[in-house]
Amino acid sequence: MIITIDGPAGAGKTTVAKGLAKKLGISYLDTGATYRAVTLAAIQAGIDLEDEKALAELAERIDLRLDYSHGDMQVILDGSDVSEQIRTSEVSEKSHYIARCPKVRDILVNLQRKIAKHLLQSTGGVVAEGRDQGTVVFPDADLKFYLDASCKVRANRRYKEMLSRGQQADYQQVLQAIRSRDERDRSREVAPLTKPPDAIEIDTTNMTADEVIEKLYQYARAVG
Repeated sequence: MIITIDGPAGAGKTTVAKGLAKKLGISYLDTGATYRAVTLAAIQAGIDLEDEKALAELAERIDLRLDYSHGDMQVILDGSDVSEQIRTSEVSEKSHYIARCPKVRDILVNLQRKIAKHLLQSTGGVVAEGRDQGTVVFPDADLKFYLDASCKVRANRRYKEMLSRGQQADYQQVLQAIRSRDERDRSREVAPLTKPPDAIEIDTTNMTADEVIEKLYQYARAVG
């Protein structure tokens, strides 16, 4: 079974996807981590983020893996665990350069499908979350969800997440960043953020993560 969860930043996709996968006893795939990893690699290499050719060449030559051998997913970039580094505000703010690059997206979509194939063989199922999972990466998924929430609630979640990681954060700046991210994600020419026509939409504004997980779990049980 392949389950996709799409939606804007701060809608709760990562927490819900992890929880749902654990409840179902299958694997979790954070596809956004692959874009963040390429962003981090580009920053470290001093590459012009407007240079799509250089970004594509970088994506081709780096060794990017998602390692599940220790339970939680670890992002391994050229042999180093960068799971924490890819969550910084700098990477978050600059990852849209990678997301809008067609050649890089092609490379990463292929990588995501390879990882999902491996996970299907090992656990029999995968919950993949991102912004184009049900529309581009896994259009034939068994079950698709689209999570959304009010902009202020999503910003507050992201703000608290940053503080929990020990990062400095200002709520108003996070709110503005969320609004800007929404506009970029929905208006980009390549794989814009859209709700898959066959997805179940869930507004998480007034729901706890556990409530959302349970709701999705009941849908998944009905399907599989």
